Amino acid sequence: MEAVPPWAVLAMLGSALTHSGMTLLTKRAKDKLVFRGLTLGFVGLAFLPWLLTQPLPSWEVWRFLIAGAVVIWAFNMLLIAAFTEGEMNLAYPVMRGSAPALAAIVAFIFLGETISTGQMLGLAIATTALIGFAWPEKDGKPKLKLIVLALSAACMTAAYSVIDAAGVRESGRVLVYLGWFFVLSVVTILPTAMIRRGKDFWAAARQEARPALFSTVFNTSTYGLALLAYAHAPVAPMAALRETSIVFGAILAALVLKESFGLRRIALAICLAGGLVLLQVM
Repeated sequence: MEAVPPWAVLAMLGSALTHSGMTLLTKRAKDKLVFRGLTLGFVGLAFLPWLLTQPLPSWEVWRFLIAGAVVIWAFNMLLIAAFTEGEMNLAYPVMRGSAPALAAIVAFIFLGETISTGQMLGLAIATTALIGFAWPEKDGKPKLKLIVLALSAACMTAAYSVIDAAGVRESGRVLVYLGWFFVLSVVTILPTAMIRRGKDFWAAARQEARPALFSTVFNTSTYGLALLAYAHAPVAPMAALRETSIVFGAILAALVLKESFGLRRIALAICLAGGLVLLQVM
C-alpha cells in the first residue's frame, strides 16, 4: 500500500473529532430528523451560490455524487433510528467500529487497493477494540435492535467512504465535490423531514434551528477533511483512522451526556491506538 502523507493523517483525525461533535449534537436534539435536515440544508444553501459560479462536474463525477446522496440518506435515517433507540455510547461504537473493515474490503474489491499482513492485523485490532466499546457493561444485556441499526449504519459508512473516495479522485476538485454532496443531501433529507413531520415541521424547525446552524461547522469540517484525505491517501487506513471519532465520542458522551466511560473503555482506547499505529507503520 502506498505511503500515507502525515498531513492526511492530521486531516482525518480532525475529521474524526468534528464527526464526534456533530454526532453529539444529533444525539442531544429533540427532533433528530428535523435537526439533521436543517443542518444539511444550511450547509447546502451556503455552498450553492458559489457552486453556480463553478463548472458543473462531469457525468462520471455525478454518478458518484448521486450514489453517495442515496447512501448518506440511508445512513442518516439509520443514525437517527439508532440514537432514538438507545445510548450514544452503545450505538456509536458499533456504528463506527465495524466500518473500517467493511471499507477496506470494498476498497480492495472495487478500487484495487492492497493491504499488507501487518496492516490487516492493525485493522483487525482497531476494529475489535472499537466494537468492544459497545459490549454490555457488567450485567447489561445486548440491545439487539439497536445493534442491528448501528451495524446497518456502519455498512452505509463503508459504502459512502468508498464512493466518495472514488468520486473526489475523479473530480479532482475537493470543494466542488463537497458542495454538491451537501446540496444533494439537502434534496433527500430535508424533504424527508418535512413529509414525515407534516404540519409539525415548522414548530420543530424553530426549536432546532440554532443548534443546527451551529452544527454546520462540524458537518462541513468532518466531510471536507475526510474528502481531502481520501483524495490523496488510501481508503482503508484513512477510514480506520476516522474511526478514532469513537474515542472522542465516548469522552464527549461521558462529559456532556453523563454516560459511563470507565477503565475498560480506556483499555480499549489504548488497543485502538495500537491498531491504528500498525496501520500506519506496517
